[in-house]
Amino acid sequence: MKNKKGSRRNRNKSAAHNNHLLVVDRFTKLPDDVLLNILERLNTPDAVRTCLLSKRTIHLRHLLSNLNISLHSFLPHYYGYYATSKDAIQIQMNAAVSDATDNILNFRNQEIPLRQLSITFYLKYYDCLAIGKAVARAMATHSHNLDSVEFIILTGKRALYCSIDDLRHNGKLLMTFFGACTDAFAGLTRLHLRNLRLAEADIPNIIATCKRLEYLKLSACQIEDSVLQLQLEHPHLVELDISTANLDLVELNSLPNLKRLVFSVWVCPQEPLSFGNVPLLSSLSLTNVAMRWHKVIRLSQFLANITFIKDLHLNFLSEKIWVHPECPELLTPVLQNLQVLNLDELPEECDIAWTSFFLEAAPSLKEMCITVWDHWCEIETDKVEREEQGYCDKTNLEWRSSARDGFRHYNLTKFTIYGFQPNENFLGYIRHIMEAAVNLEDISLYDRKALECCEDLDPKIKVAPSRYPQNIVEQELLRKQITEGLVMASPHVIHFRH
Repeated sequence: MKNKKGSRRNRNKSAAHNNHLLVVDRFTKLPDDVLLNILERLNTPDAVRTCLLSKRTIHLRHLLSNLNISLHSFLPHYYGYYATSKDAIQIQMNAAVSDATDNILNFRNQEIPLRQLSITFYLKYYDCLAIGKAVARAMATHSHNLDSVEFIILTGKRALYCSIDDLRHNGKLLMTFFGACTDAFAGLTRLHLRNLRLAEADIPNIIATCKRLEYLKLSACQIEDSVLQLQLEHPHLVELDISTANLDLVELNSLPNLKRLVFSVWVCPQEPLSFGNVPLLSSLSLTNVAMRWHKVIRLSQFLANITFIKDLHLNFLSEKIWVHPECPELLTPVLQNLQVLNLDELPEECDIAWTSFFLEAAPSLKEMCITVWDHWCEIETDKVEREEQGYCDKTNLEWRSSARDGFRHYNLTKFTIYGFQPNENFLGYIRHIMEAAVNLEDISLYDRKALECCEDLDPKIKVAPSRYPQNIVEQELLRKQITEGLVMASPHVIHFRH
């Protein structure tokens, strides 16, 4: 009997082994073009490792056309990882990226066109130099085929932990790398820079050298104190993302192909942007914490030179509202083409009725989404600290509709609220939207956002529990309450989402 049981066990093991081989065999028997399509969805070092697992696929590592070489593929996995210094780990990972870039670019089949190349690395000079030289050689070989070349340049410390000296040191390293590898920078289409302090002319020089540049991200990139203005010109730039800059003004003098602009967290009291020749700008995202010294922004004046905005995103980071409600006569000329509106992180304790002024001023609006959320992890709660740092009190924004009686909006079809609570603030607001927007097809109501970082809050912070309706009975009662007395409104368009 034992032998028979043992034989059955062996047969089961053999069957499991054969099933595993069958799965492997299905993968390796796929045509090369399908395998390459799969492999190019991975980070390139991981794709190369996968190719080395089988004789059938080993040749494919030289045929990849879309290369993504990132630090994240070289995170060490060994005992004692946490005992190793952060600097040593970064040096090891960066060296691995440098070696991988050189090897992959040099040993790939040069007859196969190289179409996309993205490299993420730390700002360490000798590794940067090796990466820059390898990329420049690849550009010279595949200049007619390379559609996208991207540098994502990281620094050893995060912005929060960088001193002024750290930022200056990073800036000098970048400009040394840039000076040694201008031929590589000249072929870039995408560039991410962060945690730098540069001279007045450095950023304009980099942008002018990157003649093919289509995307630029500057995060915590500062200019020396004597100059607090940045003037930007580039014939091909399509997308610009600037965050946490110590600038009084960014002048977009001539960016004829710019379509998307993201600008986050400014320190200057006045409007941080000046719009020159940006005829194609259609997507704008602004994020800021309103401090006592900040002036309230009047969009009719701020956006006076750009009238083609289709997508507008405003994030208030759970603090005071920093835009001023305006009447349709003033605002419609700049929002007449607006189709998508996102108002993010509105403070929970404030009235939201003021947001209706967008609906009145944007006749083409199709989708509107608001998020009401106090992100307690990011909010300064100490009253003394708030006063010393210059935070504003959160107060209701006074607003009265200036639209004509019986105002109707005919294009809004989708309306979404994150952070819905069954109180008069929300219920009255939704009733107003449903009464005005006669062609609404979908109202989606979500509970408050819940992030892992908010699970271990200071016990002193008292967060009111959510009253979001959890069952069908509660939801149906709210549908009736919202639509009661609204002749043209259907309760069936209201959906409680999870």
